[in-house]
Amino acid sequence: MTTKLEAINIMLSCIGQAPLNSLEGTKSSFTVSAENILNTETKRIQLEGWYFNTEKNYILTPDKNKNIKIPDDIIEVRTKSRRYVVRNKKIYDNLKHTFEINCPLDTEVVLKLDFENMPEVAQTYAYMSAAYKFAKRELGSEKACIYTQEDLTEAKHAMLQHELEIGRYTMIPDFYNGNIRGEL
Repeated sequence: MTTKLEAINIMLSCIGQAPLNSLEGTKSSFTVSAENILNTETKRIQLEGWYFNTEKNYILTPDKNKNIKIPDDIIEVRTKSRRYVVRNKKIYDNLKHTFEINCPLDTEVVLKLDFENMPEVAQTYAYMSAAYKFAKRELGSEKACIYTQEDLTEAKHAMLQHELEIGRYTMIPDFYNGNIRGEL
């Protein structure tokens, strides 16, 4: 698994900066920029909702004030109905125009994981995307980075391929029971 330090060192190498021994202590402007871009890309990639950071049947329960507050590690909430939306980090009832929710909601959530807790294929996609953007911002040149648009396309393809293999997706709906009806 790639560490955040290794990912940032890859990014720094794209602009000819020396590698770091640690992310602790005083940081150069390049290091701060690299870390910020890596964090942004890590979150952006996870927002898509992959098998590794999506949880189905996630019950959100109202507190004593009948509010359902969204924890910081949840970056998206999907409900079965358009009735409920997220506003101000809480669930809002569009039908009743209130934050007061009387019962638990069965949702699907997308979690925001730390870089180190993502699978290697997702880490690679995140740091390659971050390195490319970092070099463009810091040096103003796409050619300055060792990673090209083609490399990013390959990393995203690997990510999608991994998602299809691990996620075991099917085009057959869940309600299909295997019985074929009709005359042969």
